[in-house]
Amino acid sequence: MSRYLKGRGFALQTVAAQLVVTLVAAATALAISYPIAVSIFIGGIIGVAANLWLALVAFRPQLGAPPQKMLAAFYTGELGKFVITALMFLLAFKHIGFLKEAAYAATMILAYVMIQVVAWIYPLVRRH
Repeated sequence: MSRYLKGRGFALQTVAAQLVVTLVAAATALAISYPIAVSIFIGGIIGVAANLWLALVAFRPQLGAPPQKMLAAFYTGELGKFVITALMFLLAFKHIGFLKEAAYAATMILAYVMIQVVAWIYPLVRRH
């Protein structure tokens, strides 16, 4: 298998791990409170969606493509990740009333951060 396919597969595995952590954390939080569980779910899904975009776009060029094309794909993926994250946070704050309360907003943001940490830790825990 080419390194390109391994890299793309590993990036998608990382996103899958982020999704699992999001679902487990949100399901566990249901024992505490519905709004907390929803806040965790939304924060996690924002991270998962943005990272999925990055994984799909950054690994689009074939291995051996000109470096400019590979770099452009990475920058496009990062820009898209930023835009997706900003828009999804904006939509969440605009359309979900209880997120206007500081505790729920903080919970959502912390869940987003937790999902980013999963992207940093997963490669260390899961070795090829």
